[in-house]
Order: sequence, then structure tokens, then C-alpha cells
Amino acid sequence: MALSHPNKDYYDLEDNGFCFLPAVFSKDISVSARHGLWSVINEEYETGRVPETRFWETGDDPKKIIKIDKPHLCNNAVWNLVTDVNFGKALAVATHAKKVQVWHSQVVWKPQSIETSGNAGWHRDAQYWPFWGKRGLFTAWVALSNVSLRSGPVRFISGSNHWKEIEGLDFFDKNLIKQDKILEKHHGKSEIVSGALKIGQVSIHSSMTYHSSQANLEERPRVGMVVHFCTDKAKRIAVKGDNKDYLDQLNDPTITPIIYRD
Repeated sequence: MALSHPNKDYYDLEDNGFCFLPAVFSKDISVSARHGLWSVINEEYETGRVPETRFWETGDDPKKIIKIDKPHLCNNAVWNLVTDVNFGKALAVATHAKKVQVWHSQVVWKPQSIETSGNAGWHRDAQYWPFWGKRGLFTAWVALSNVSLRSGPVRFISGSNHWKEIEGLDFFDKNLIKQDKILEKHHGKSEIVSGALKIGQVSIHSSMTYHSSQANLEERPRVGMVVHFCTDKAKRIAVKGDNKDYLDQLNDPTITPIIYRD
């Protein structure tokens, strides 16, 4: 697969499946949110509300990726970042949206890796969201630390938002060599773009775009705030089972705030 370091103005969200925004947040705001996330990681919940799900608990391996769902519920600085007015406007402009609603968030804190501990497998977000249709769903990745090519940035496959689904790819599978072989079998050589970002910058990708990340070879952690948002074009799909009522939370602005409306 071909690797490239982006000329960030070149990539188009609709054509390539991802794009890069100029710095949306100041360093002060970004650092404040990063401190807030560290508090959440350490089970300090300023607002009195707990995160939706913890995939890392205090005492777990400190070299593993720390992933916690909906940390914006637990800390005011994180909430302020996610609901920032300028952030909402920037997302709306990039996606041509009349409405932007945050329906989910994650902290992904990647310490310096040991072997494959920092790997996140190739996947598209839509494969985990059976209750949503395919349009109007995006993810904003907010850099809360400087993200170099050595720190395991998010990597996007250009144009993969137009591909059919590929079986055998999964975020939790750290064997990227095996996954690369699956991708090459289906699509041969593809353009992979690494999202190296400065603190406060943001990338956006479609829910249909295949992406992954590799080990963090830097000494400092790579810190990202993941904001999943829907636009006015998003359509809810009725499902059965445990997730059938999951999107009822869209009616609760204290969980899923609308951050832009035309």
C-alpha cells in the first residue's frame, strides 16, 4: 500500500472520505480538555455523571490504548470542547449540514506502544452502527496533543468510503499485517493518508471510510477526542435486540447536544 503525508487542503470529504480542518481549538482549550480526559480516565467525574462504557480500568496495562465512551458527560472542559460553537460551525461547513448533533464521543489515549499494543485495526465506523443508515454520519478526530507520523496517527484509505464492505476487518484486531493482506486482495495498492496534526486541529471522516492506526513510537501519549456526529441527512434504522432503544438518547440534549442548526 502507498503511504502519503497529506497536503491537507487537497483531500475532499465526499471524494476521498476524509478531510482536514485548520486549527479549530486554541492550545489552552485543548490542554484543558486533555486534563479533563485524564481525570475521567482516573475515575474522577467532575459532573457526577459516569461515562457510558469504560474499555480501560484503573490498574489495567498502562501501555494499552485507553478507550472510554462518552467522556463529555463527566467533565466540564470536555463538554465545552465538544459543544464549542465554532466547532459546530466548522463541522457544518465541511459536511454541508443544516444541523450537527453530537450523538457519541470517545477518548482514545495512546501511550508509547510496546510491539502491537498501540495498533487499531482497519475498520469503518458504520460496521458498528446498525441503528444508522449510511448517509449523514461522520467522525471528527480532535488532536489534543501534537500528532506526528511516529505517534500512530489515524490513517485513512483514500476513496474507501465508496467501497463495498470487506469482511475480516476490525478495530480490535491488532494484526495489521494480516489485515493489509485482506485489503490488498480486494483492492490492490491503495493510497493511505496519515493524519499528522498539530494540537487543536481536526480531521473528519465519513462513517464509510476505512481507517486504522499503528504504534505510538513517541515517549508522550497520543491523545485524541473522537466526536461522532450526525447531520440532518442521517436516518435512524429500526433494529431489534440490545440496541433497539439506543438512539432514543437523541431526544436528550444533556447527552447528545445539537451544536449547530441553520
